Amino acid sequence: MTQEAHEAGAARIELVLVSHTNVGKTTLARTLLGQDVGEVRDAAHVTLTADPHRLLTTAEGDELVLWDTPGLGDSARLYQRLSRASNPIVWFLSQVWDRWTDRAFFLSQEAMRATRDHADLLLYPVNATEAPADAGYLEPELKLLAWMDKPVLVLLNQTGLAGAGSDMGQAELRRWQQHLQGAPAVRGVLPLDAFTRCWVHEQALFDALGAQLPPAKQPGFRRLQRDWQRRNVERFRASMSAIAAQLAAATPMEQVVEPGTANHGKVLARLAGSDAEARRERSQQALQRQVKQGREDTTRELLRLHGLLGRAEDPFLKGLDRSDLVARAPLDRVRAGLGGAIASGAASGLAADAAAGGLTLGAGALLGALAGAVAFVAGAEGLNRARGLKDERLRLSDAALRGLLQEALLKYLAVAHFGRGRGEFEHDRLPEAWVEQARSRVEGAAAELDAVFAAQRLGDLDTETARAQLEGLATRLALELLEWLYPEAALDGLAPLADAGAAAQ
Repeated sequence: MTQEAHEAGAARIELVLVSHTNVGKTTLARTLLGQDVGEVRDAAHVTLTADPHRLLTTAEGDELVLWDTPGLGDSARLYQRLSRASNPIVWFLSQVWDRWTDRAFFLSQEAMRATRDHADLLLYPVNATEAPADAGYLEPELKLLAWMDKPVLVLLNQTGLAGAGSDMGQAELRRWQQHLQGAPAVRGVLPLDAFTRCWVHEQALFDALGAQLPPAKQPGFRRLQRDWQRRNVERFRASMSAIAAQLAAATPMEQVVEPGTANHGKVLARLAGSDAEARRERSQQALQRQVKQGREDTTRELLRLHGLLGRAEDPFLKGLDRSDLVARAPLDRVRAGLGGAIASGAASGLAADAAAGGLTLGAGALLGALAGAVAFVAGAEGLNRARGLKDERLRLSDAALRGLLQEALLKYLAVAHFGRGRGEFEHDRLPEAWVEQARSRVEGAAAELDAVFAAQRLGDLDTETARAQLEGLATRLALELLEWLYPEAALDGLAPLADAGAAAQ
């Protein structure tokens, strides 16, 4: 940080991740940073050094720094040594030989050095699925952290997806809060899973951080929080824009059914029917490929926006079948002519016969039928030209388009909850409650969505205007889902996004 930044009141805020070894500090660091820092293995003492990583900066020069540290091992012995030392700082500097004689003990000292020298606040991850009373390391480690005289936020790791047994998650939170009540250094307990977290969790973390910082660093922290929130808003809006672009491209999508050849006779007619079915099947498969490409493009963009790697395959929604399609065919001129002859021309000709007392001997009916046929053939051709139809075509039904939106919203939730510590993104089975909530909310907006689809197909809305309207609807529905998942965050964390959704509509 420059001298000018210091003079302008810029703040450097340092968070130190410290916990028992092999609990998931580095995994959480990767998730928060969006970078593959450190090494992740299912083993003790994988992290060997205390390393700082810049989490966020502002134009005003503020910095938020995250330290990843070695895991704590024999905390009870370390606490006893520190508490007995007349000068702990000198003791730290004198224990160099532990690097070779007792490496695990030395690594615990390294974590404490980073805490002593840098921490404004300690982040202490624990395994949420473990009963706190059964964690023998917990008491000595909390004593050690309290001795450091730095505020501690306990982060519940491995909590699982929100909505997937959420009652159990709340029970785990209450259990840890009750157990840690009265712990001298602990200032709060909150869920922040390294594997299935969401940015809403991170916003809650920021709120908790701000409450523990000294007044001198509050202005800088508020600027950091502003930029963090702005980044989340921009990523959310870009995600909704990608979803809307997929829908706006799929709405007018059509596939022409190959024309068949004229056939005569019963056998040939049956063959023609079989050929027509095969031609429609080929068109359906071609449309399926177009839709699949759009779905994969959306997945790829969501992964890019969230800094994740992974395949763009889409197992969320079943493949298209005939019920998802609407066939549009031109009016058959021969059938229209026959219908016109029967329904209009012949009737008027019979009326003429009756008026003449039958003296035309049926010629009136025949001539009337011919006139009606000619009129209806001409009408069919005019209607086909007005509809722009020369061939039979297949397009997606409104229900299929709503299904694509439901899938895309679930895909967004899956990507937004995927902690980077898990490696490449994989499509997991989502909680049934998520699927039902997405289905219910999309169906609740069916009238609005179908109106946009119809207006775009008719040309009343150009693609860009339709995309903007669909983005507004997708934004509203995604916010409703996030508010359902995180009701505590609905008023403060999501308020700027509600404004963004309203503006998009």
